[in-house]
Amino acid sequence: MARQDRAERTRRALLRAAADEIAEKGYAGASLARISTAAEVTIGALTFHFASKAALAEAVRDSGCALTRSALASLMSAGACPKPGVHGALRRVVTFTRTLARLLEEEPTVRAAARLAWDFPGDGNTWYAMWLPWLGDLVDRARADIAGWTTSEAVTATALSVVTGAEFAARIGVSRGATAGLSPWEHVDRVWGLLLGARMPLLVGGEEASLSSENPMSGENPVGAGAR
Repeated sequence: MARQDRAERTRRALLRAAADEIAEKGYAGASLARISTAAEVTIGALTFHFASKAALAEAVRDSGCALTRSALASLMSAGACPKPGVHGALRRVVTFTRTLARLLEEEPTVRAAARLAWDFPGDGNTWYAMWLPWLGDLVDRARADIAGWTTSEAVTATALSVVTGAEFAARIGVSRGATAGLSPWEHVDRVWGLLLGARMPLLVGGEEASLSSENPMSGENPVGAGAR
C-alpha cells in the first residue's frame, strides 16, 4: 500500500510538472529533463510511469479534459446554473465561458490540454473538441433569447472566440507572470461586458444583477447583426 501511494504521488507530481512545462513551452519545446527536475524525480522514474513524451502529454491532456468535463457537468446540473428568467439561456452561455476561463486560470492541466489542441490540431480528442458540443447545446437553448437580434452561429462563434482569447491570456500570464495583462477571467468579463452591456448577469450560481434592457446586447450593432 505504501509503495502504491508513493507511486501515485510520483505520477501526480509528474503530471503537474509536465502540465506547467507544456502550458508554457508547448509540446515541441517541452523537456523531459526539466519535467523530471521540477517533479523531483529521476528520468528513470519518469519513463517508468510514462514510456514516452507523447504518452506523458496524452495523460496531461486527458487529465485536463477530465477536470473540464467534471466542472461543466456540475455547471449543467440542476441548481448550478442561474435560474431561468429573462435571457436565462443566454446567461448560461456566458457562465459556460466563464467556467472555462476560471479553469484556464487555475488549473495547469487545463492550460496544457488547451495548448496541446493547437500543437496537434488534427487530433479528434482535443480540449476544444470535448466541450464544443455542450456549447452548441446551450446556444440552441438560447434561440428564443437571441431571436431578432443575432443568430445562434454568431453566438457560438463569439463564445468560442472569447474562450480562445482567455486561453491566450492564460498563456501570456504563464510566460510573463501573473501581473501581465488581463487574466482569463478578466478577459471573458471584459468582452462579454462590451458586447452584452455592463449590467448583464455574469455571475455563476444564482447571483444575478438586473438587465439594463430587454435586449441583452448593448450598442447599435449586435453580434452578427450588422448596422441597420
